[in-house]
Amino acid sequence: MKFDSTSLRNGLNKLEDRMTVAIQLYADTAAIKLQNYAQANAHWTDRSGSARQRLKGYRETRADGYRLNIAHGVDYGIWLELAHEKRYAILPETINQCSGDIMKGFENLMGRLK
Repeated sequence: MKFDSTSLRNGLNKLEDRMTVAIQLYADTAAIKLQNYAQANAHWTDRSGSARQRLKGYRETRADGYRLNIAHGVDYGIWLELAHEKRYAILPETINQCSGDIMKGFENLMGRLK
C-alpha cells in the first residue's frame, strides 16, 4: 500500500500558518487593549497630552512565542510610574486589569483553533 502524504503535509503547513496569523492578530488586538486602557485611565493631569498619547501597547515576536508590552513613549514616563509614591503609575494597573480578559480570550481562541 502506498500513501502520498504531500496533501497531508500541505494541509498541516496551512493550518500552522493560519494558527500563527490568528495568534499574531489576537496579540496585536490585546496590545491595543492594553494601550487603550492605559490612555483612558492614566492618573495624571495632562499638560501637553504627550505622555497619554504616547503610551504604547505592542506585540513582540520572540523565539518562544509572543510577548505583549505596554510602555511610555516619553522620557519622563519613568517618573510618572515611580515618583510621588507611584500615585501616577498606570502600567501595573493596566496589566492587572487587562491580563485576565486577555488570557481568557486567548484560551477561547485556542479552543476554536483545535
